[in-house]
Amino acid sequence: MPELSDYRKMVQCERCLETFSADLEKCPVCGGDDLTGYKVQNPFSRLPMERVLTATGHLMWVVGLVACFVLLWNTNTDDSARNWMFALAGFGVLLLSTVMSVTLFGLGELLKRVIRIQRRVRAFMQDQASND
Repeated sequence: MPELSDYRKMVQCERCLETFSADLEKCPVCGGDDLTGYKVQNPFSRLPMERVLTATGHLMWVVGLVACFVLLWNTNTDDSARNWMFALAGFGVLLLSTVMSVTLFGLGELLKRVIRIQRRVRAFMQDQASND
């Protein structure tokens, strides 16, 4: 497994919050070249959790749909009790996967909004500090 030092070091501009490689000598967005305003960023902490939650929600829904089809496929026997059991299990799995995927979509959207609010509050506080 590669060490953390094997990955490129990422820095984040304190002024515009853009993250970029430490190989660049100035921020590609705002053009700032004062290195005192930068901090080293862990590349693993840049994982966009809202996208991970949305992708997991999609995957959960697809897995539930496939499991429902597999269970419904097994309802072709002569035993009607077994057929009902498989049909109920199939629709139960579909319902459970739908509820879980909607929950994951909601968490992803909530996280996206929280991050947006945090950025606005940070920009507001920086604006207030620069005006004082």
